[in-house]
Amino acid sequence: MSKRRYPPIGCLIPFEAAARLGSMSAAARELGISQPAISRHLQLLEADLGQALFHRNRRGLSLTAAGRDYRDAVTLGLENIARATEILRAGGDQTIRIAANFGFAQQWLMPRFSRLRASYPALFFRLLTSDQDDELTLANSDLAIRFGTGDWPGWHSVQLFQEEVFPICSPAYVGERPHLHKAGIAAGDLLGERLLHMDEVNARWLTWANWLRLQGLKPPAAKPQLLYSTYPLLLQATLAGEGIALGWRGLVDPLLQSGSLVQLLPGLHRPEHGYFVTYRIGHSAEKLLREIVDWLLSEMPREPSP
Repeated sequence: MSKRRYPPIGCLIPFEAAARLGSMSAAARELGISQPAISRHLQLLEADLGQALFHRNRRGLSLTAAGRDYRDAVTLGLENIARATEILRAGGDQTIRIAANFGFAQQWLMPRFSRLRASYPALFFRLLTSDQDDELTLANSDLAIRFGTGDWPGWHSVQLFQEEVFPICSPAYVGERPHLHKAGIAAGDLLGERLLHMDEVNARWLTWANWLRLQGLKPPAAKPQLLYSTYPLLLQATLAGEGIALGWRGLVDPLLQSGSLVQLLPGLHRPEHGYFVTYRIGHSAEKLLREIVDWLLSEMPREPSP
């Protein structure tokens, strides 16, 4: 196998700075070296590659087509080196522990987990799932996906999406009840139906009782016969046609888009509530965590689901 021939390694950082800033003077100021030194690095790199990377004019630098392609490759390589360096300086192979409730973990995070790992190949990820949102549960997490209003003292929080809640059921369930797919169905039409309930020990999420009150209706007096301990179990029962559940925008969208579930009524918005990605203020890997937060935000749809 032939020996791999690398470019002049010391030229790559000056090249990246000049390409990003569009100026040798600006690159020199950022790197703390002289402008002639930047110029020599760029000339050496171009001579090694055998082609021009920049157009030089009085207004500064602009990349050639070859320069743009090379900039993209060099930038990616330097970012990977910087990330790996940060991990080693933090003490070697780094594990990022992400805490999330069962519903968010299964419905939103897991379909994206392989892409997250591929984006950070030097990291190890551990997913911690629990519906308990307390200090003891979150103590071992680096990132926590939390539901609420974003007000957690000592934590940075960035909202992923606002809360929008609506009744959902299977096509089979609604198909057997013509009154549910008539025009002008209202919230009151659901009072005589089988409403599927989560265990209501945590008031952060909307319950059927609160959802009905917000619709101006009085909840049924009878207690539900069955409570589901996690949201995935509740969705499984809904998919099986057991009844009507409350669905959260962002979690059930793929099931609606595939036709596995049906949305019965428009969504109820509580914009001050929603899912937030959070990490502790002063975390030792704060820069890396901010990167991962940005990655998670990039996975959000550009337009709201219908």
